[in-house]
This record gives sequence, structure tokens and C-alpha cells, in this order.
Amino acid sequence: MTSTVRPLWIARLAGTHEEMGHQHGTLCAAAGGGAALDHYRDMPERMLVGGYGAIARAAAGAIKEAALRRLERDRPPALVARTRAFMRALGRPIADARYVAVMDVLQNAVGAAARLGAGPFGANARAGMVRAAQPACSSAMVWGAASEGGELRHARNFDFPGNGVWDAGPALILCAPTGGMRYAFVTTRGADTPVVTVWNEAGLVIAPHTRFHRAVGWGGTAIIDLVHQIAARAETLAEAEAIARTLRTSSSWGLAVSSARERRACVLEVHADRLEVIAPPAGADSLTCANRYRHPRMQDGEATASFAWSAHSDGRERRLRTLIAEARAAGGADAGALCRMLADREDPAAPGVVRRIGGVVGQPITVHSAVVEPMAQRIVLAVGAAPVVDGPYLAVRYQWDGPVGAWEVSGAAIDRQAGVNLEAIDVGVTRDAASIALAEVARIEQETHDAPAMAVALERAIAAAPDDPSLRLAALWTYLRTDQWNAAMAHARLGLDTETIPYRRAQLLRWGARAALAVGDEPVATAWHGELDALRGDGVDEEQARARRDRRGGKRYARRRPEVNLLLCDAT
Repeated sequence: MTSTVRPLWIARLAGTHEEMGHQHGTLCAAAGGGAALDHYRDMPERMLVGGYGAIARAAAGAIKEAALRRLERDRPPALVARTRAFMRALGRPIADARYVAVMDVLQNAVGAAARLGAGPFGANARAGMVRAAQPACSSAMVWGAASEGGELRHARNFDFPGNGVWDAGPALILCAPTGGMRYAFVTTRGADTPVVTVWNEAGLVIAPHTRFHRAVGWGGTAIIDLVHQIAARAETLAEAEAIARTLRTSSSWGLAVSSARERRACVLEVHADRLEVIAPPAGADSLTCANRYRHPRMQDGEATASFAWSAHSDGRERRLRTLIAEARAAGGADAGALCRMLADREDPAAPGVVRRIGGVVGQPITVHSAVVEPMAQRIVLAVGAAPVVDGPYLAVRYQWDGPVGAWEVSGAAIDRQAGVNLEAIDVGVTRDAASIALAEVARIEQETHDAPAMAVALERAIAAAPDDPSLRLAALWTYLRTDQWNAAMAHARLGLDTETIPYRRAQLLRWGARAALAVGDEPVATAWHGELDALRGDGVDEEQARARRDRRGGKRYARRRPEVNLLLCDAT
């Protein structure tokens, strides 16, 4: 499948929040609207229960709707009015306004499962939480010696379920609120969501990252409102922290916040019960952020179902720190260098090895990628199909003042009165055929969970990158989901030919042995279990313990289909 990406759409809004919501909805409707809302209305039940059937999906949907209504009651009236005005002008039912909190609900469901011992956190449950949890966003904030010219730059990947939806309609919205600070945000057409990548005229950039924790609340502040209010009110990192402390959040997040004026950055780690601040040491010139809590008080109660979860987040941060160090040694990172970091797919645990899934920075579900340069009033924005990190890119220079209206980019041209200048730029990355095929795998998984169709797309990825062991592991799991045990064994063998990381070898050996048990090939199962027992390395003991359970279960147990999160490289 080839995704159709509409040209970058830029809108300017001004007035009260309600007036800006009405303006945004009216302008968006005139430009043809957007499909984002339809995709995210039922995202939690698609992600959580997948193919478990109509009854499970209906139950999950009912819980989701109750949670959304509860969160909407706690939203600030002015921001509720904005969302409803947007929906009304767009021609949507007013009730659709509650869906802006859908990500809080999805994360809270994972946190609640952890607290209750359900899903992958329980001994025997088969809920779809492994599939639902897809934390993959990455931020790299640089200043001083780590940044060319010393100015602060904030690079950010937004990795999110929505291939073919979010990336299909890139949009930049500039806001001039009555009596407030001017701010801008990147979104997709049809979504008035000042939450993903947001920055203001004081030089603050805010980028939230998914976290999972047992301390979740069904009331409190939704992430869209927390980020929105920081952008509209805060001029310093201290003010951003103060606002976050005042507004008790509903869910679990890490907010990467940088300040161009202060040339500093921090991560505000929050959940329903606490806020802690991660700040770089004195004299530091960079900070990274992914999807795990770093403060010890926040780590207590963090929901981590397996070693794969921690490896995925830790690996991305470790690789970003390595790339920042290389840029520092070369004179500091400019926007192009940061874009290349966001597209990087080298595995930090195996230098020189390129992977498309697992703990690498460039993910198949990257639907938004940007480098914000607040002092230059410029953003370098990816405007292609997922994975958007592979480009193409536009450099957008903007003025905070300008007329209310909307403009669609044609090539790199735009009406001069918009107060925006654009330039198509080459940041030194190219489209990767294997990752394009994986983006289609992700789209199928998010929408239909059609394992045979996923297998076809995976084979295209493997044909483009036959030596990538992560693709073999993904194919192994996918064929187990379709009861093609011999095909699964074949991919296990081929993956073991190139895989060097002990934990990933352990996964190949364990699930390959399950496929062998399923077809009654005891010699192969015994050999692979023996190699697994002899392995040593981080996380290996987890797979060894699970393999012992596989052996006790025998052939019937081995034929049970796994719950899989291909992009996290995890299964249960």
C-alpha cells in the first residue's frame, strides 16, 4: 500500500479559545477536513481487545466511554468550549469532543491492568495489553557545545498508532490567544490538539512521552489540557513545573520541556499521585527523553511487563546520547544532524547492526518528526508517509503575527501574507524500503489485526533487508499467529544466523522451540531449549523461565497463539 499524504496545511487562529476552536474547525472543513477523529474514536478497544470478539470489544468500548465522560467533566471550561466549537464547525457531533482524552484512557487501562495483575502482568491472563502498549516516542534536546551555534534545539519523534491517518495530513497551527502567550503546535488535519509538539513565543518547547504506571486516575487533567496550559502560560521551566504541579494529571507521562531563553531542559515526570523533575547536571548541554521513568520515586510502581519494554526505551535514549556526543565532537548538531538522529536505526546493543523494530530511534510508527528552533522561529518538519523520519522535510520559518486564515503548501510555496516562509531541504536521509513495508504491517495491526496480511507485508520487508534479525523475529511470531509452525521455525533459524544480542537470541530460541513442539519435532525443540538454557545476558532469564513453562505445557500449549506487539518486539 502507498499512503497518500496531503500537502502541509498551515492555519493561523486568534481570539478566545472558543473563537480559535471555531476558526480552526471552519478552516479545516473548507480544506476538506481530516480523517483522524474517526480513527481514534475506537482506538482503545481495537488496541486492547483486538480480535477477541464483539462482546469483549463492546465491554471495552463501554468502559472507555465512561472514562472519557469522567475526564471531560474535569476539563477547563474554556478548553471544553474550544473543542466543542471546533467539532461544531467541522460538522461533527458535540459529543465527539470527549475523544481528545483517548490516549489518557488507553494508558490508564494498561496501568490499571498492572495494578490488578491482568494481561501480561498476571500469571495466566490473556488480555491484549502487550499489543496495546506501544511507547516509542523520543526527544533529544541540545544546547551549548552540543548544538551548532549554541542555541537550543528540540528534536522529537512522535511514534503513535495511526499510520496512514496522522501522517496523511500534516498541519501546523499558530495561535494568538486573547490575553495570553502566542504558541504553535504540530498536528494532523482534523485534530485541534495542542499536545504533541508545542512551543510558545517565550521559547518553551513541550513534548509529552507515554509512560505506564500503576498510579492512574480516572479524573484529573488530561494531557492535552496540561500541555496546552503550559504553552499558553509558562515562560520558564520553573513556571512549567509549577503549572504541572497545580494540575493533577489523570495519566502517566514524561514531558520533555526545553527553554531556548534559559538554554536548559528538563523532563517533568508525572502520574496521578506525584510529579518529579529530571534535570541534567550543572554544565550539561543535552537531555534525552523516551518512555521510562528515571526518578527513583517514579520507578516505584512503574508498569513494565517484560525486559523488552525497558530495552526498547533505554536503547533509544542510549543511542541518542551516543549520537549527540558524536555531534558535539564535530562542532555541535544543526537541525539536519538532529533529523538524522531521529531517523537512526542502529541498535545500541550491537554497534553497526541496523534494525527496523525494537529499541531503535527510527520507528515504523513514527507519524510526526520535527526539530524546533525557537530562537530562529523555525521548525524543520517531516511531511512524508510513515515512517516520516525518512522524509521529505520542510523548513518552516514563521512570524507570530499574521492574519487569521489557512494556507496549503504547494511544493515549498505559500501566500506571502501568511507570515510563513518555507524551504524544501535535504537532511541526508532516504526512504527505507523495509521500513515502508513495516509501516504497512503496523497499519494492518492497528486497524484489523489481520495476521495473514501482516505476513505478506513482512515478507516484503524481509526481501528488502534479509539480514535484519528483528524482521525474522516478527515473522516468527506472525506465522505462529496463523498456525504456520514450519514457516515460523524457518524464520527462527534464519534469525539465529544473524542475531547477536543474547536477549533477542533467547526470544528466537524460545518461540522457535514452541513452533517445533507444535509440529512434534522434539529433536529441534530440545536443541533450541538447550541453547537457550546455556545463554547468559540481560533479560535472558525471563525467556528461560517462560521456556520451562512451554516445556511443561507440551504440544497443546505450544499451539496457543501468542499475544504480540511486533513494534515493541515483545510477545506473551
